[in-house]
Amino acid sequence: TMNGLSYQIAAIVSYPEKRNSSTANKEDGKLLCKENKLALLLHGSQSHKNAIYQTLLAKRLAEFGYWVLRIDFRGQGDSSDNCDPGLGRTLAQDLEDLSTVYQTVSDRSLRVQLYKTSTISLDVVVAHSRGSLAMFKFCLKLHAAGSPLPSHLINCAGRYDGRGLIERCTRLHPHWQAEGGFWANGPRNGEYKDFWIPLSETYNIAGVCVPEFATIPQTCSVMSCYGMCDHIVPISAASNYARLFEGRHSLKLIENADHNYYGIEGDPNALGLPIRRWSQLLTTSS
Repeated sequence: TMNGLSYQIAAIVSYPEKRNSSTANKEDGKLLCKENKLALLLHGSQSHKNAIYQTLLAKRLAEFGYWVLRIDFRGQGDSSDNCDPGLGRTLAQDLEDLSTVYQTVSDRSLRVQLYKTSTISLDVVVAHSRGSLAMFKFCLKLHAAGSPLPSHLINCAGRYDGRGLIERCTRLHPHWQAEGGFWANGPRNGEYKDFWIPLSETYNIAGVCVPEFATIPQTCSVMSCYGMCDHIVPISAASNYARLFEGRHSLKLIENADHNYYGIEGDPNALGLPIRRWSQLLTTSS
C-alpha cells in the first residue's frame, strides 16, 4: 500500500549460494553469505522481470553470494495495472514501486519474510534502458530522505537525451501524437497482450532531467554497459554518462550486441556462447 492505494508488485527472489567461510577464496569475487547484500534488477519499457539477461544474471549473482530481487513495474508483467491508465506508466509511479521494494529491505519483518534473514542491505542496482532513469531518480529520492543508498549502480543501455525517444516513437508510429499514443505488445499476466501506451507516458520519460543525476553522492559508483550495435539508444549516451559521473564511472562497450544485448546477424560468436531460441528472443525492451 502506498499513498492509500493497494497494489501488487510481482517479484522473484534468488537466494545466495551457501559457502563455507573457512574455505572462501577472497580472490574469486564471491561474497561470504554473512554480508547479506541485495542486488535489485530493473527492466525497461514494455518489458518484465524475466526479460533479456535478468534470469541469467540473477542466477550468476546468487552464485557470487548475493540475494537477488527482480521485479515487474506496475503495468508490466504480473504486477498490478497502472494507477491511471490515461497517464500510463509514469516515472513517479516507478518510484512508488521502488519505494515499496525498498521497504522490504528497511522493515525487519519484511526482511525475515522475504529474504529469510534479519539483516540485509541494498548493495547494487542493475537497470536496463528506461529502468536506468528510475534507478538514478530513486537514488536522488533516497538521498533526500537520508536513507542508505546502494554502493553500485549499473546502467545498461540507459537513454540520456529524451528527444531521441520522441523521434523513435514518431518514426515507428507516424500518427501517435494525433492519436494520443500507440499500441504495443508484450507479456502481461502470463500471456502476450496488446496494451496502449498513452502519449503522456512517453513524454513523461522523455522529459527527465538527466544532468541532475550528477548530484547522487560520490559513494555510489556507476558502471555503464552499452551494445555497440544498439539501434534504439545512441552510443553517445555512454560518453554522456561517463562525463556526468566523471571520477566514479566505468564503461563497458559490448561488440556485436544490440540494445537488449542480443547478437546481430553474422555475429562471429568468438566465445562460443549458447544461442537462445527465437521464442526467447521475442521478449524485448526499449
